Amino acid sequence: MEFGVVVGSFYSSDGILAASKAAEENGLDYFFVTDHYLTPVSNSTVDAWVALSAVGALTRKIRIGTCVTPIPFRPPSQLAKIVTTVDQVSHGRAILGVGAGWHEPEFSAYSTWDEDGRIRVRKTREALDLILALWDKGKQSVDFSGKYYSAKGAVLEPKPVSDPHVPLWFGTQGKFMLKVAARIAQGWLPAVPGIPLEDYRKVISTLRNEEKNIGRKDHVKVSCNGTIAELQSNLLEQYAKEGCEIALLTKSQEKNVAEEIGKLAKEIVPSYK
Repeated sequence: MEFGVVVGSFYSSDGILAASKAAEENGLDYFFVTDHYLTPVSNSTVDAWVALSAVGALTRKIRIGTCVTPIPFRPPSQLAKIVTTVDQVSHGRAILGVGAGWHEPEFSAYSTWDEDGRIRVRKTREALDLILALWDKGKQSVDFSGKYYSAKGAVLEPKPVSDPHVPLWFGTQGKFMLKVAARIAQGWLPAVPGIPLEDYRKVISTLRNEEKNIGRKDHVKVSCNGTIAELQSNLLEQYAKEGCEIALLTKSQEKNVAEEIGKLAKEIVPSYK
């Protein structure tokens, strides 16, 4: 099993960098930052991708990404360029966490909110088509005409270091997006507070059945998450039996996160390696 940590975009910039350094020094595999400008917890935030660029320069091994980016929040062509830059800075360690968005206040303040969740999902799917086209190493330029997004003569160079492209990790429980994930995702992330075990089983079943239906040879890597206390209990063992391959420490306070990362590495990781 692999291990990582999720920190909040409401951490200070110094706090995010310190947490990433602790995660790398303790041998964790993943470091994720939530991607929000406004949150129910705090409206004092940093831009996750700018922070991850600094994390990518500070660290050398740990994979870095968002948990998750609301894809319709930013113009997809610009997002493709931003993520590519982080992948370049980190020498191929970036991960794009994929979500459709849920927090109306930040969209209304900084982007455009669609009350109908189905539209946000359609925008997400179309945006991913454009992003993947821009990341395609066989394409020098991209012309794209969709219902929500378009591009004419778009050139994204240099391409991502990651091959064939920056991995996509979906954070969703919806059936439609899970089917999309089974086709194009490399990983799956549950909501940060975690989900009930029965719902977890349903997600994994949907992913595996869809992978089988389309003849996918590899599979979407699935994660679970919890606080240090939850991961120290039998929770992680239960999720491991359901197919969890990656355990993520979540909901840590900025002042305690380095200590909890140390506990994760010393008290939990050895039992699963």
